[in-house]
Amino acid sequence: MQALKALVIIMGVMIFAGMGLLVYGLMTRVSGEDDSARVAAAEAFGKVSATLPAGAVVAGVSVDNGRAVVHVRLPDGGAEVRVFDLATGAATGSIELKAAP
Repeated sequence: MQALKALVIIMGVMIFAGMGLLVYGLMTRVSGEDDSARVAAAEAFGKVSATLPAGAVVAGVSVDNGRAVVHVRLPDGGAEVRVFDLATGAATGSIELKAAP
């Protein structure tokens, strides 16, 4: 009977320790350490200039996987998506979407 009590106590301690490690692992992944590295990389290349066509408007910007995606609304009704690398600031490509005639 005492062996069973010891086993239950040991298992309880192991469950408690496992839950603590699980919470620690989740907190370190959510803590934002990766975000600070992205911000540092974004600041590393300095100022970047990109020229928009006359009358074009930036409709939105999103950041993911070290890239900035800029959505541009063109004056002719079309749109353009421009992709920039956050580590270097270089434009990696663009997609022009034209309005149907």
